[in-house]
Amino acid sequence: MSVTAPRGFRAAGVAAGLKGGGARDVAVVVNDGPSRAAGAVFTGAEDRAAPVLWSQQVLSGGRVRAAVIDSGGANAGTGPPGFQDVHAAAEHTAGLLDDSAAEVVLCSTGPVGARTDSGALRGGVTSALAQASRGGGLDAADAIRTTDTVAKIAFRRGGGYTVGAMAKGPDASVSTALCVLTTDADVTADQCQRLLATAVEASLDPLTATNDTVLLMASGASGTSPREDDLAALITEVLAELATQLRADTPATDHDRTQNS
Repeated sequence: MSVTAPRGFRAAGVAAGLKGGGARDVAVVVNDGPSRAAGAVFTGAEDRAAPVLWSQQVLSGGRVRAAVIDSGGANAGTGPPGFQDVHAAAEHTAGLLDDSAAEVVLCSTGPVGARTDSGALRGGVTSALAQASRGGGLDAADAIRTTDTVAKIAFRRGGGYTVGAMAKGPDASVSTALCVLTTDADVTADQCQRLLATAVEASLDPLTATNDTVLLMASGASGTSPREDDLAALITEVLAELATQLRADTPATDHDRTQNS
């Protein structure tokens, strides 16, 4: 079930034509609450891509309603026009959800240097949100792949709550590392940020590519407020399992490393 294993989440992955060949290339993960607490760890690169710059602003508020991930292009090195494209995609998503663009995270991966086809992305978001469901986690994980040969998903159940996740790599130190984690635990944004940062440091290689993003969304739908140590251990277990899957996948070539992010 991936990111939809915890209660309160819907997801979908669709083919929007960004990649061509009919492959899924746009994913959405929607948090239906009642809470929208969130935290994230971003790349340490100085040349952060437009989606990272936008999402950092969103996470400063500690609330995320939805995440949109596309694998048709990194939108890195695209300057102000690329940032405007991200803003427009967030506004489009928010309009469909009747919500605020300031709570919509954008992540992108794929070839560097080219702007994403905004029309195709908006169409993909529209289709994905129309299809989003508790059963859409695997399709979402498939839609974020670039050089990955298989989708990466994991989840763990705790005492009355669950942590789920999806990721793409294919290796935590190669190309863009994108990971979305979800939990139905009732926690604050501060807890999300602190626990995620600790788990990322313990489980993943340093985030250095232009688009690297690890996001944690908490719906609070279980009504359970776990001990921090217990939740931290579960988040770390899930990330460690994803890291193992990432490293086991076929390594990218040197060309992939330089041309994709």
